[in-house]
Amino acid sequence: MENKSYVKNMALVGLKLLLICAVIAGVVSFVYTVTFDAYQKNLDREIRESMAIIFNADEDDVIDLDVYDGALDSDIQAVYTVKLNGEVVGYCVNVIGKGFGGDMSLMVGYQPDKSIRGVSIVSHAETPGVGSKVGDAAHLSQYAGLSGELTLSKRGDADITAISGATISSKAVHEAVNRASEVLASVPVA
Repeated sequence: MENKSYVKNMALVGLKLLLICAVIAGVVSFVYTVTFDAYQKNLDREIRESMAIIFNADEDDVIDLDVYDGALDSDIQAVYTVKLNGEVVGYCVNVIGKGFGGDMSLMVGYQPDKSIRGVSIVSHAETPGVGSKVGDAAHLSQYAGLSGELTLSKRGDADITAISGATISSKAVHEAVNRASEVLASVPVA
């Protein structure tokens, strides 16, 4: 008799846990649905701000984007043809790098000749004051004007000098930029 009571109690506990999980899943789904549009708008704004920084555009300038809709790898979010006031000024590749703190979203801008115009970090979770230094203008400006497969070194004997103490973060940015350049070279752009 005691065994039946134990099974009944365990089934009741299991049912209560299932009900709690279902309610939590419903709440999370609801919050996701309600906030999805705002999240997308913020992400689009961050992407456009990154492009504006790379192409020295003001808020009044009109940046039009033609998005390449071919097959892309999971680390490449999008490839854009950037038009400023109707004129093609270059290309941008939104790429994900694997940093020390997790995924880093970068925007790599290119001149029409596919040399790098600039790099901007859209989002990251790197350690403040250490890994986050890879987002400093001085570090990212090293990429401007370069093209092809770039090299990275801590000693300054390469195309790009890594930030001391932020080797993993520096490598993540570097590999993401090289990946973006590789993808742009293979994408048919206007």
